[in-house]
Amino acid sequence: MAVFLKERNDERQIFPFPENGECVEETPPCLSWLTQSTPCAVTVEIADEHGNLVWQGKTEKNYIVPDRVLPAGNYRWNVTTEDGEQRGEQTFTVSREAIPFLRPNAREVFDRVPNERPRHLFSKQDLEALRARKTELETLRRTVAVAMNDPLPERPMFHLDENALPYREYFGRFRDFCDRDLVALSLAYVLLEDEAAGHRGKELFLALCDWSPNGPCSLNGPWGDEVGLSMARCLPTVFDLLYPLLNEKERAWAAQTVFSYAQQCDIRLRNLDYCRNPGDSHAGRIPAYLGEAALVLKGTGVCPDDLLLDWLERALEIYGGIFPHYGTPDGGWAEGPFYASSYTKWYLPFFSAVRRFSGADFLCRPFYRHVTRFFLHFADPDHENHPFGDGYWCHSEDPEWPGFFAQNPMRVYAARFGPEAARAMYRRCEESIDLYSLHLLDVFLPDGPVYEEKERGNNALAVFPQAGFVSLHTDFGHSDDLNLLARASRFGSDSHRYPDQGSFALFWNGIALLSPSGYFGRKCGSRHHREWANSTRAHNALLIDGEGQYPFSRLSAGKILSAKQTEDGGTIVLDLSGAYPGGARWQRTLSLHKNELDIFDHVESDLPCSVSFPLHMLARPQISGNDLLLERLGVLMRIHPEAGNLGGLETQDTFAVDLNASEPEAYHVSMPQQFHALWHTQEKKCVHDLHVTVTIYPKTEGEKA
Repeated sequence: MAVFLKERNDERQIFPFPENGECVEETPPCLSWLTQSTPCAVTVEIADEHGNLVWQGKTEKNYIVPDRVLPAGNYRWNVTTEDGEQRGEQTFTVSREAIPFLRPNAREVFDRVPNERPRHLFSKQDLEALRARKTELETLRRTVAVAMNDPLPERPMFHLDENALPYREYFGRFRDFCDRDLVALSLAYVLLEDEAAGHRGKELFLALCDWSPNGPCSLNGPWGDEVGLSMARCLPTVFDLLYPLLNEKERAWAAQTVFSYAQQCDIRLRNLDYCRNPGDSHAGRIPAYLGEAALVLKGTGVCPDDLLLDWLERALEIYGGIFPHYGTPDGGWAEGPFYASSYTKWYLPFFSAVRRFSGADFLCRPFYRHVTRFFLHFADPDHENHPFGDGYWCHSEDPEWPGFFAQNPMRVYAARFGPEAARAMYRRCEESIDLYSLHLLDVFLPDGPVYEEKERGNNALAVFPQAGFVSLHTDFGHSDDLNLLARASRFGSDSHRYPDQGSFALFWNGIALLSPSGYFGRKCGSRHHREWANSTRAHNALLIDGEGQYPFSRLSAGKILSAKQTEDGGTIVLDLSGAYPGGARWQRTLSLHKNELDIFDHVESDLPCSVSFPLHMLARPQISGNDLLLERLGVLMRIHPEAGNLGGLETQDTFAVDLNASEPEAYHVSMPQQFHALWHTQEKKCVHDLHVTVTIYPKTEGEKA
């Protein structure tokens, strides 16, 4: 059987890197390739453009990082098995501006971990600077006041008692106790020297340690992993911060609990074969928890140092290698801004500790250097929602998932990388926080080196081709700004992404005029979520013969062909061919001008087909002939089919699958109403050319018109 795969055959697999001919922005780059799951010894060779061998290495993994910096220039590389099978020669270029980054090894990090406590988030030497963060400390005090009045949590019973609080509702409340209360109390003990908070934190910490890691709180049990993830995320830090308050027996007990969750992280990564299959949404954070456990358990005697070194080496290899899967070198996050805001935080405490102990800064890698630009365009707190992907409708204060849309996505990144617009967004977010919610572990990290990023244009156009997102503004940062967001991504419709390739959203000064539709409902995976939100008809993308794109599939993919800026807008061209089971080929051109969006759709199919053109919005539209009119928050919008024989306009104010379908009445949810419009072509053809115009104007001007 051949060792090398020519293309991905599973949604979770890596994307080989670099792509043939790609220009990379770090040196040495992590080189990765597709293989069958059975480990196989291979030799990797890199030659310069003249064919001279410049580096060689051997591995049984599906990736390798050269142990020296490669100078700027053009390279060829190949992978060969012991039996002589070759992956095939490919090329890449190291940019003249590539950041040199030699990865640390576990021994050099581990040996520099001090015996003193705290050692993880910060050290004693960092306290003076951290105590100067007055805004953050005041928010911490308010959060501690809430935590002091919270009762101790009750054990989960959803695994034994059908009348107990169900899993979904339980883990939502558990995050308050663990991620918020426990961490806030522990931070207050050290930073504020609050003895009462420390003792309350100890009481809560030991109560959680008393719960078996192998029951419903397990990371790998059959009931769901959210409780276990919170335990694995928070307990290492809390153990380190509260260490002086624990007696010898309590320390041994707590260390064993931290060790048990680290073991579960290790098992999870091994069972997934993570480095071949990093497209598991929850698993990307787990290497950080494994590494953090290794750092805080050093010196406790709970296990041999060799095991801690193995865990630490695994975490360092992953974060220095194939990670992040969903975060691409262009700074985009393929699962959309809701998940980006949280998933770009879980590993920050580990990164900070590694930098302090070794000097190696993972944050200098390309994704982290560029992610502030993604947040500026796709996670603006003043935008009504944040397409694309699950949770697009949420804000940090929403009761559905409090704090999961991070209260301050820019924290750490803005200070390190800028630009000034990102720093302004960071300050605005931080000053608006009343209580910390889910994310406290990145609030009090010591400052790191600042890498000033070059300004990329004037922010009117931001393109993330590898993640598959485009943002286009007519007047970025000013009044009367029309903002177009679109998706066309190599990442399909699996995990937390929808079959919405070619979909777009339109905002006027943050007001959502055209938007995706659908929610989780009571929970991720509800009937509404599976059958409506995870369908093309819920998004602003075409239906072919009434059918949408491949659901839950890597095959539902697209590509950004071009994105160009003009004086008052710009043009985006997307290729969505191949996303439809019937084989239809679709190219969408979005042309944005001041107060106007032109949508051009070219569809070809081997057999005559019909095309449906759906749009979704957050206010009730009116039908005027074959036009759609919308008035919302002082803005008027007219949608007019110009060409393509679109007709039969119909609107709906309900979902095809109810928000609470199949859910117990006691757990029904209420979400803002959404509205849906649909046009159809009036005949079946092999070629369709559609043109729809969306005109936006302030209400006063609209009334004159």
